[in-house]
Parts: sequence; C-alpha cells; structure tokens
Amino acid sequence: MNHEQKDDELEKLLHSMPKLKDERSKEEVLERLKNDERLTKRPATPLRKKNRVVPLIVAVAAVLLVAILIPSFMSSMDTGKQSADEASIQSDSEGVPAAAREDKEMENFSKDASSKSAVSMGDATQYAVYPADLDGGRILHIGLQDAQAVSIPVSILLSKEQLEAKGLTGASTDLELYEAFTGELDEQALGFKPMHPIDATFSEKGNQLSVLLSDTHEYDSSTAIQEVFLHSLMQTFPSYRDIRILDDSGKPAEFDQVGQLEPIDIQAELANTPYYVYKLEDGRKVLSPNSMYQAESFKEALQLMRTAPNGQYDPVIPKEMDFTVIVNDGIAEVEFNNNLQLDSLPMDEASQLIDGLALTAASFDLQLKVVNVEPLDWNGLNFRAPLKEVVGANPMPLILK
Repeated sequence: MNHEQKDDELEKLLHSMPKLKDERSKEEVLERLKNDERLTKRPATPLRKKNRVVPLIVAVAAVLLVAILIPSFMSSMDTGKQSADEASIQSDSEGVPAAAREDKEMENFSKDASSKSAVSMGDATQYAVYPADLDGGRILHIGLQDAQAVSIPVSILLSKEQLEAKGLTGASTDLELYEAFTGELDEQALGFKPMHPIDATFSEKGNQLSVLLSDTHEYDSSTAIQEVFLHSLMQTFPSYRDIRILDDSGKPAEFDQVGQLEPIDIQAELANTPYYVYKLEDGRKVLSPNSMYQAESFKEALQLMRTAPNGQYDPVIPKEMDFTVIVNDGIAEVEFNNNLQLDSLPMDEASQLIDGLALTAASFDLQLKVVNVEPLDWNGLNFRAPLKEVVGANPMPLILK
C-alpha cells in the first residue's frame, strides 16, 4: 500500500467521524462563563492553548497504522515459519541438519580413508582360500613385507572381470598375473611395506622361473632384507618347481651373507610347514608359516602348532584341546576328543583353528577332514566330508594405487 492510498483512507476516516453539535443558547453559554471561577482571575503565566484536534488525528493515525502493519507482520511471520518448516522437513528427511550432515560426510570420508590405509581381509573371519571362493577368478599369490621384516603369504582375489580387463585368462601363469597387477598394487593400503614389483626382470620356462636382478638392487644389504626377499619370492611364485636368481650378467647372483645363490626348490621349501597366528603392526591377525620350522609329519606339525615358536607368533591350537590324527589316502583326519562346538568360540579364533589346520594339511599335499565338530555346516564349510584342499592363505582384496 503506497502513501497516497494511506492519506486517502485517513481523510475518509476523518470525514466519517460524527459532527459535534451544541444545543445550548448564547445566553446560557455566557451565563455559565460568567459563573466560572477559573475566569475571574488572570493566571500568572498565560496558559498554552490546547489543540485537541492534533491528538485526535494522531490517535486515529496510530490505529490505522497498526491496522496496516499487523497483516504485514503476520505475513512476515508466516514466511519465516514456512522457511523454518522447510528447513525442518529437509533435516528430518535426511536425518540430520545440513551443518551436521556436512560434518557427517567429512567423518565418513575420513573413516573411508582410514579403512583403506589398513584394510582387513575380504572376509574378516576367513584366513584361507578354498576353491569355491574363486568363482571363476584367480589368486595373485604374493609375499608382502610386514613392519617387522617378515614376509607374509597373501592371496589377492582377482575376479574374472579383472582378469579379462588385463587380457588374462584362467590359464595365465603366476608370472603373468604378477606382472599385470603388482605395479598398481597398493601394498601400504593393505597394511604392508612397499616391496613389489621386485627390482628384476623375470622369465619363465615351464616350471622354472628365472629372476634377473638389476644392478641397483639392494636385496643383499642385510641378512633380514635378504631373508624377506627370498621368502617373498617363494610365497609369490608357489606354482613353479624352482627359482634361479641371476645377476645382471645372467650368472648366479652372489649375496654378501651367503655367497652364490643356488637354485631354490620352491616345493621343498614350502612343504610340511605348520601355520601360526601372526599379529601385524596394525593389530590385524593373519596365518603364516614360520620359516624356521618344517615338520616330519602332519601329526608332528599339529603338535608344533600348540606352542608359539617365538614372540612373533601365537599357537593356532589351544594346549587344552586334545585330538587324534589319522592320515590315509591323501586325507588327514583330525578327530577332537571332546565335541568341538565352533559357535562357542570367538569367530576369528574358530576360523584360525580350522583354516590353520587346512593350510598345514595342504603343505603336506593332504585334504583335511575334521571329526566330532559342530555344527556340520559352518562358515561356508561342510564337515560331513573332507574339505577341498585350500589354494591360498590370507585372502585380501585388490587395492590399486
């Protein structure tokens, strides 16, 4: 509403007011004034003449102004309330206010980054890979270096689609898988120290793998580094019969601590190895063989697995758990003397026990059969028959740099 409209309304309001009419005669008015005591004395100070019209106009204008402002004020309140309601609806629809939502997004981003920097197993309750886990894919076997200079066997699960994207198939060799993926593999995101790809040129001929070291390699700079390097090689290429490590001239390499390196019989080095629980620097647990221990028999290996070999490892089998072992026709049967209720154990401990037994059996080229255990169907395994021979340890996802 503009000012001209307001003036018109005010003028109309004034004209609509009733007119005052005095019915008294002039004589009556004069007589009344003469008898008024207030007019018989002259005041010391002249009285200011009161203007009664102005206050009346002001009062009327105030009433009119209030009448005009109230609807406008109410409209403003409605608009503010609507905005507040819309903000509240948006908050309720998304669960949190916008500011809190932004904080939540930042928190989720931080958590995602943290989970990538210390990613655990593809399945936190599985420490071995069984044939059914592959689903048409393959395993990239690789020995990864822990912060304590220990090489841990890891199975990077590769899907059929990931293989096809690299032009690989189910028949591709371990070396072809290694050369296709390790250059992009983020070892630190998996919780290990960077080590791959190895500073060397590889070639394969049948079951023999040749490793031609570059002239800048440092794998012989200390005994610990040399040990990690050799163990990692064997854990990365378990399908070959032997590995020949050569210098840049093609001759057998020489390391300061051991002299000339002889061909490594991988199958013999990886055979008959008991598995233990190993704790990584970030607190995660994996299963790993102790390179210092090789058992004469599967039964002896299980006895070794009841005791920690050193401070780096923990036993897989509790000391109080008794069992009998029978090996026959490629089957290692482990019967627990007391009924073993797997559901009564923490899930990770139960998985470490079963997967540790299966990995150890596989190192003897045996299938594992467990007896007197319940439930018979547990964690994807069927204990009514021998378990399929495991094909890898410590499944982890492929994380690229």
